[in-house]
Amino acid sequence: METVILKISLCSSLLIAIYYLFLQKEKMFRFNRFYLLFALIFSYTIPFVKINLPAISEKKNQLIFEEITTQQLIQKTDQASDFNWMNLILMIYILVSIILIIKSLVSIRKILKLKGTDINYQNQNVKLIEKDLPPFSFWNKIYLSKKHFEDQIDHRIFLHEKTHLIQKHSLDLILVEILQAISWFNPAIYFYKKAIKDNHEFLADEVIVRKEFNIKDYQNLILAEVLNAQNLSLVNQFNFNNTKKRFIMMTTKRSKLEKFKKLFAVSAFAGLSILFVQKVYASEVTEQKENEKPAVATLVDEKDYTESNRRMMEMYKNELKKERIPRAETVAEVVVMDTIPANKTSKTRKLKENELPIPPPPPPASNSTAAQFPEGINSLRMSFSNIFDSSKFVDDTKNKGTFKTNIYIRIDENGKTTDVRAEGPNTNFNTEAVRAMKVATENVTWKPATEEGKAAATVFQFPITMNFQ
Repeated sequence: METVILKISLCSSLLIAIYYLFLQKEKMFRFNRFYLLFALIFSYTIPFVKINLPAISEKKNQLIFEEITTQQLIQKTDQASDFNWMNLILMIYILVSIILIIKSLVSIRKILKLKGTDINYQNQNVKLIEKDLPPFSFWNKIYLSKKHFEDQIDHRIFLHEKTHLIQKHSLDLILVEILQAISWFNPAIYFYKKAIKDNHEFLADEVIVRKEFNIKDYQNLILAEVLNAQNLSLVNQFNFNNTKKRFIMMTTKRSKLEKFKKLFAVSAFAGLSILFVQKVYASEVTEQKENEKPAVATLVDEKDYTESNRRMMEMYKNELKKERIPRAETVAEVVVMDTIPANKTSKTRKLKENELPIPPPPPPASNSTAAQFPEGINSLRMSFSNIFDSSKFVDDTKNKGTFKTNIYIRIDENGKTTDVRAEGPNTNFNTEAVRAMKVATENVTWKPATEEGKAAATVFQFPITMNFQ
């Protein structure tokens, strides 16, 4: 999830930077409106888009996995001693989002509750309000003060507000408010909000200028109106903040580089889509040459599995005898989940704080669920096999025969991989297996294991065997 948030923030920041550097000062207001709205939608959706790509063809031996049943080791941790910072961050996020949503709803209610009389003026819905406020528009209605209307409102001001309604500018502002509420942590969203509001004013002013009204008289009229400006985030109104920009854009002439800048802006979407889209590489089946034999990785059978665990338990007992493991340290109760038949009772033992548990397998626990790789175990196998570099073993004449190792992946209750270790007789093989698994699980959020209906820390066992001939 952190990767998605980072992609959204980075993509939206790059696109708004392009707007301010290349498009803001250009007199192509309709294109700019489309650009800003599409940039927002694009930034918030592209990280979720997946594309299937062919596997990268490399001349290296591939790991071939048989259907296996992996072993799941669930650790019960002392919940009282662990403080979950992710829950705190989530609570802060939700609290701020709720506050922003309430603020927006209050702003809408404030507009709708304005006391006044609804009339139809020049085929437009108009509400004559009792407060002495400058004209503004929201949704499908123009709001005018009674005093302003009785003094005969200037038709240029009315046309300006009417343009906001015709072009549906309120929809743009509501979209920005929603995105701001759910992604207030994204600094780019505030620049989008300001840019969209400014662009709305440019679009409305453009209609007035095209009517060939005197520009200076219109500018003086704007200055008179902004003196009574208020601050409502969801309305289009006259204000001081963008008055200078509006005056400049009224007299700005079209640039000769407009077409080039439009082409550059559109090209940016294509480039960023390649950069931020999720790429899923398909498996590639290649024919092996007769003199090349692939390295085959399979799960150790039940006999080898039992022997391996017995050997590891003997190593553990020897460490206890040597008092390498302090007896007063924090302990974790270990429950092993596996479909390998075992009629032994569940056992617990004391572990060092950072030790990966490796006990013999008892029957599976009925009230527990295993951690799951996001796209399934086959996806993990494929990713691991693509990353694992078996060429260093094939090319070495000393590395012949069968290598076995058990990879242990520690997964916390939030689904994050916190440690990867390997237990096998060949150090080089263990090192490469750990490296490949770390890369394969980097930035991946597992579906956490559960114990008694609650998320639990997990050790995921991934045994492999490789034959080199």
